[in-house]
Amino acid sequence: MNRDLRSVATTLAAVDISKFGTRQDARTQLHLRHQMYTLISEACRITRVPWTDCYREDRGDGALFIAPPTVAAEQLLDPFAHHLVAVLRRYNRLASQTARLRLRLAVHTGQVHRDDHGVTGPALVHLFRLLDAPAFKKAAADIGADLAMIVSGRLYSDVTENDALIDPAAYKPQRIICKETRTQAWIWTPPAH
Repeated sequence: MNRDLRSVATTLAAVDISKFGTRQDARTQLHLRHQMYTLISEACRITRVPWTDCYREDRGDGALFIAPPTVAAEQLLDPFAHHLVAVLRRYNRLASQTARLRLRLAVHTGQVHRDDHGVTGPALVHLFRLLDAPAFKKAAADIGADLAMIVSGRLYSDVTENDALIDPAAYKPQRIICKETRTQAWIWTPPAH
């Protein structure tokens, strides 16, 4: 794992397993965590996001990963999110109801600072405010898709203004209020299959 991130501008992503706490037995939780990591690393491989070069932190019911600065931010929106949906759908097709995975994904871009204890900075705080925002959790639950992704307003503006290959119409605006954060973000969910 690359730990040389003293201070760098890059793309940050955080993933959370929806309703993880409702699965009370440890075997199920361990299985879900294993599958989450397997599917994320597979989607990274397909997308050519170098998973082994990403800075990673486990979050119990989710994970933080920071892409190397050489990875374009829009790559985590498309094709990464699309490939993550594909591998999730394949897994869920054969999973029992208890083992079914639904993920929430937040993506942001900004400066990340590293010290002896890990990573920090306003961009990281903002990323987790998006992921943990009650409005995003409700939207993800209401949609009921295998994956719901929230993208910061800054990242959405950057990629749509620079002619990235994402479909802006596939993203819906969402007002986010979480702790001291009040912002506009954008939610993407996969088309129904």
